[in-house]
Amino acid sequence: MPTIIVYWSPGRSPQEKQDVANGFIETLVDKGKANRDDILIVFQNIEDGDAFRGKSTSSEADSSELVNK
Repeated sequence: MPTIIVYWSPGRSPQEKQDVANGFIETLVDKGKANRDDILIVFQNIEDGDAFRGKSTSSEADSSELVNK
């Protein structure tokens, strides 16, 4: 079963999600020879504070320096 998990910020309408899902489904059927009925698309909202990147801002670097001293 082809499965796609989309992690993104909240705020998309149900129609926007349906449009994105349809695009993935069509691509998997047309290009990947997947069976349409086997495809699963999952949308996972990432709320503020739920994810972090490795890069830091200068204020974050300053606070981490203080913690490490």
